[in-house]
Amino acid sequence: MTGRLPTCRLWICSAVVAFVMGLIACSPAAAADPPPRTRDEHVPDGLCLLCHGQPGITTEVDGQERIVTAVDQTQFAASAHGEKACVDCHLDQSSLPHRAATLTRPVQRATACQECHEEAYEGYLESPHGTMADLEYGGGPACADCHGSAHTVQPIRDWDKEDRAQVCAGCHPGAGTGFLKALSHEAPSPGFLPSVYFAEHFLVLLASASLAFGIIHVELELLRWLVQRWRSRTAGRRRWEST
Repeated sequence: MTGRLPTCRLWICSAVVAFVMGLIACSPAAAADPPPRTRDEHVPDGLCLLCHGQPGITTEVDGQERIVTAVDQTQFAASAHGEKACVDCHLDQSSLPHRAATLTRPVQRATACQECHEEAYEGYLESPHGTMADLEYGGGPACADCHGSAHTVQPIRDWDKEDRAQVCAGCHPGAGTGFLKALSHEAPSPGFLPSVYFAEHFLVLLASASLAFGIIHVELELLRWLVQRWRSRTAGRRRWEST
């Protein structure tokens, strides 16, 4: 009788442990995370192409007629973004008809590429093109102005020097392949475009020194005025006391 008691306790403990483990495994907290959404679960591209796949379609937005941007399916499939779904880039286009884009500044239009091309975007902001766009200069280009439409753009490695120079010549007449040496999203450094790098730092130091000199000059003038005022009051008080 005494030999069976430990065995019974062992079976009871095992049953309790199995019951508890079953509850944990079936609880919502222990459920496996759902698999990540795949492209097939997005809004299908075919739904977008019902309108955007046909040239010449127009729509009315806020009382104004607007041409629907047409996308050539063959060109898009062969482009650098051909494996992307439409909603990967067009995140806020769920309502119909779509509202007209409000990104009018070039630097704002470039942010559409930022999510996937972060390093290139940062280099663009520090480049002369990005500076021009940020200052709202009329000639400041956005990404598509040089690389072409996102629906047809080819990987930069597939562009030869002549093709790239031809794009530059659109805004810089006479630009040849030698013009490409200064063309990069990389910020100037002592090893890359050193003349631009040192000229920029020299101008920053010159502006800082001029500002510091101006501040010191104003402070010294203020100090001189205070000293003269104090001396005049002291001299006046002494004359009054002597009388």
